[in-house]
Amino acid sequence: MDIQENKFVTYDKGQIALYKGDVCKYGFFVKKGCLKSYVIDKSGKEHILQFAPENWFVSDIESLLTGNPSTTFIEAIEQTEAELFPRSYLEKKDLMTKEELLLQNQKLIKNILMTNRRLASILSATGEERYLEFLNIYPSLAQRLPLKLIASYIGVTPEYLSDIRKKLAKK
Repeated sequence: MDIQENKFVTYDKGQIALYKGDVCKYGFFVKKGCLKSYVIDKSGKEHILQFAPENWFVSDIESLLTGNPSTTFIEAIEQTEAELFPRSYLEKKDLMTKEELLLQNQKLIKNILMTNRRLASILSATGEERYLEFLNIYPSLAQRLPLKLIASYIGVTPEYLSDIRKKLAKK
């Protein structure tokens, strides 16, 4: 699909929007539903990098900007409506209104801030702290997602996440 203007698309639950190894041609701004960005390690285990529920932006920014093959997958967790932003959109700064530029910058800045916050959490927080941060960042997803996806995101087993939830419920 080669588009010049932004386009709205619908992804079915489980549909892959970006495969590892493909060049990422779009940024995805979720209007409804939820996408996930993830990698698969050599043993076949999935590691979720980011969730993108409503009003979130997700992409493989490096692939999008450089044209290098993507290192991630992007998949719909539930039926999702997203607006696609091609690389050309990011490069047409001189054709954008001030409001469009501000909106674009806000989306990209939010993505960068959340990525940095997530990296710091992975490196320094306990499983319980990462779960509490997940609840803070994605309050609408706690009831929408299966435990195995949340566990993958915070880097624990589903069993350990269940123990964390039980412990927190007792408090």
